Amino acid sequence: MLVVVISGPIASGKSALSRAVAAQLEEAEEVATAVIDLDLVYETLDPRRRTKDDADLWAEARRVAGRLTTALLAENRCVVAEGEFASDQALDEFVGELPGTTDLRLVLLEVDFDTALERASSDATRGLSKDETFLSRHYREFRPEWVGHDVLRLDTSESTLDEAARAVVDWLTPVS
Repeated sequence: MLVVVISGPIASGKSALSRAVAAQLEEAEEVATAVIDLDLVYETLDPRRRTKDDADLWAEARRVAGRLTTALLAENRCVVAEGEFASDQALDEFVGELPGTTDLRLVLLEVDFDTALERASSDATRGLSKDETFLSRHYREFRPEWVGHDVLRLDTSESTLDEAARAVVDWLTPVS
């Protein structure tokens, strides 16, 4: 079964795109899907809802997300996982929990800083990521790796959500 990992910097559109991709896969491919939001897994493991800066807890969240993905694959669901998976180590923490036969596809989102700041600032659910200094540091430090993997790189600065989701689904769907 298929697992799509969508990663990228803060406010690049990971959450919205993952849901749109899952919906389009269900519609176009008539396959049951599930979405795993890594932020929500982290929050599940931290009931006190502290600042999300614990590297060990992030690693645990990625492993738990991998085990959840494995359970969903066993239910014949395609899984779209979104969150901070951009380093090889972070990806390995997740992938290490998956069956060896998993068809893993990687999507890396890119967005310019001004667009990300505008998105974060206008989102009432955001906390620290609305802070320009914090977000600026994140963008300076964000360095995706994913060495040796086939990756779809997608700039979400100017595409609509539907256009971006269609680009991902088209990339995932083999040409007949």
